[in-house]
Amino acid sequence: MRKGLVGILGLIFLVGCSKEPGVGGKNSIEGVIIIEEYIDGTELFVVDYPAPEERVYIIYGDNAYYADETRTNYDGSFRFEYLYKGDYSIFVYSECLACPGGVEPKFVDIELKERKEEFLADTIYIKKYIN
Repeated sequence: MRKGLVGILGLIFLVGCSKEPGVGGKNSIEGVIIIEEYIDGTELFVVDYPAPEERVYIIYGDNAYYADETRTNYDGSFRFEYLYKGDYSIFVYSECLACPGGVEPKFVDIELKERKEEFLADTIYIKKYIN
């Protein structure tokens, strides 16, 4: 009886200590947002440049809502730190003429597998339309 109880308590302890995706670990995700500028609602491309002060959101695991956000630096770079191993999605909004509300999210799905991983996401391009 005593060995069974110790085994059950040990199992509960191990399950209770498993880390979900989120803040508290030693991993990080970083990347760059680039704005592609278009003229007057057309698809006539003008220029691209780093996106300063753009909001970047992160979703932990399979949650339906974002858990945290950051803003890009002057050079379009962003960083989320102190993450556990697990699955994440980052996203940023891009202007979209045909979309409800005029914007669409641009998602990047990431799996952090290591204990001290510095994940560099692919560059994310977003559209802006000028008059």
